[in-house]
Amino acid sequence: MSCFENLENESIDSCLNKEIQAGLSEVGLYYCIHDHIAVHPMPKNFGDVGYSYETAVAISTDITFIAGKGWAKIVIQSDMGEVKVSLVGNKGNKKTKSSLDFYVPGNSKKLLGFLRTLKNVPLEFLATERDGQKRLIGDKFNPAYISEAEGTTGKGGEDDKGVQFTIESYSVPAVYEGTIQLPAVVIPGGGGA
Repeated sequence: MSCFENLENESIDSCLNKEIQAGLSEVGLYYCIHDHIAVHPMPKNFGDVGYSYETAVAISTDITFIAGKGWAKIVIQSDMGEVKVSLVGNKGNKKTKSSLDFYVPGNSKKLLGFLRTLKNVPLEFLATERDGQKRLIGDKFNPAYISEAEGTTGKGGEDDKGVQFTIESYSVPAVYEGTIQLPAVVIPGGGGA
């Protein structure tokens, strides 16, 4: 008996006249530190009740964080972001690898400090596609890491100045349908008057 005996074949449909927006939105990239996540739902696996091609890559419940933590936003340069998925490994033992490329303009102290501070830290990234679909890079068991980063001041007046990032995780770039929990706002010097 095959382990795929109960797997249903599903048609993959596409409307050829539908506008299919490519790329990432420059206003919808978020990151978090993996250890700040309290509850991390996962897509369904083959054999789970309700498994389908869609539920194999969908997270419909919220990722929740420990108190005071959440997603932080990164504004990226327009038309410079992309999520990729690839199969890696040998035939009969393939795995899914996801990557996220984006460019952050400028070289502010905060951007350079982000790079220095989080270069080896387990992270997760949430990228918004131009059609609004959100893609998660990293999961409960396979965090994302900054695999490459290269910054430049540019050479001339028309050059780009900023940092090019590549983020990688050995996970499926799941479609996240939950809410985006931002950290609690801390007011410096807050308190009674």
